[in-house]
Amino acid sequence: RFYPSFESTHSISPAQRKAAYHIMNCKTGAFGVNVSVCEDCGCMSVHYNSCRNRCCPMCQEFPKEKWVDARREDILDAPYF
Repeated sequence: RFYPSFESTHSISPAQRKAAYHIMNCKTGAFGVNVSVCEDCGCMSVHYNSCRNRCCPMCQEFPKEKWVDARREDILDAPYF
């Protein structure tokens, strides 16, 4: 909600504008939706597509956790300083 006033008072590059657009519209339906229907009961489930932008905190949470877990496996069980 604060982005329009921020954009009007700051110089923003096209890449920053694109990233802001992706982050603001992530999982809102702006990038499409997927509808799943249960074959047994007919229950419908709507899933909004994500932006998959590398700067988006919603899209990058799982890859970040995966990366951190992989780095934990690389650490030796020894004191570090």
